[in-house]
Amino acid sequence: MQGGPQLQHRAITGFNPENIPFGASQATFIAPSNTGLGFLEAVSDADILALSDPDDKDNDGISGVPNWIELANFLTPKPNAITKNGKYIGRFGRKAGAYNLFNQTVNAYNQDMGIVSAYSPNDTYSKETLDPEISNAEIADVVHYLQTLKAPIQRTVESTQVKAGKELFVKNQCGACHTPSMKTANSNIQGLNNKTFAAYTDLLMHDMGKDLDDNYTEGSAKTFEWRTTPLWGLGLAKDSQGGKVHLMHDGRAKSIEEAILLHGGEAHKSRQKYVALSSKEKQELITFLESL
Repeated sequence: MQGGPQLQHRAITGFNPENIPFGASQATFIAPSNTGLGFLEAVSDADILALSDPDDKDNDGISGVPNWIELANFLTPKPNAITKNGKYIGRFGRKAGAYNLFNQTVNAYNQDMGIVSAYSPNDTYSKETLDPEISNAEIADVVHYLQTLKAPIQRTVESTQVKAGKELFVKNQCGACHTPSMKTANSNIQGLNNKTFAAYTDLLMHDMGKDLDDNYTEGSAKTFEWRTTPLWGLGLAKDSQGGKVHLMHDGRAKSIEEAILLHGGEAHKSRQKYVALSSKEKQELITFLESL
């Protein structure tokens, strides 16, 4: 791969921003929601694999697969981790390229903010190995904070329109990837220990079609595959995005309907089923999604 995982396109006075290397692939990502991440981290590998169907054996056109990644040297596999050819299941990031919240946090400090740590000591600008600018204890505190951020709570659950929209969500096979219910395994954080939750994701990679193929990959993920984005908190996105929504991995969709219509590949049938709905049914489905 040419270049690195992120482009530092801005710089302080006296330093030059990075340029995209010739021949390098590139993709634009917007920041994901950070709420409820502890639940996603606590799901067992076995449960994620149980949702996978690489050969589409049930013939529903959907064949989610894990992103198998190599672990950084500072990471320790979780208990009962499942491996494949020495690689492990990623679950965080648009391409599920990060193994856990520790991995995600270390990467974010180094790549997003240019802060080196004992875990990732190479400066993104000079490539030199530097003394840590943040302590291991501070990183551990941030990881614990992310693990314990409260998950979004669905609103207007008893609304007739919301209930009708949920039925359409299931009928249109949206839940085949945006799995309505998952369960955590054993966790030393009591609030995450063996809990059922509704994030509406399967944490798997899916073919999203050529229109969303950014020629970018991580781990074993193909360029047209993306991790199923959790839908919880979707109705609150506008509040955190300046009054407007910016959806999909790069924010190109400016409404929930636009995001649905960008779904291709394995989601093509679900998209077509949405297109075929009446105006009333479309609004019911959107209302349900806005309640999450």
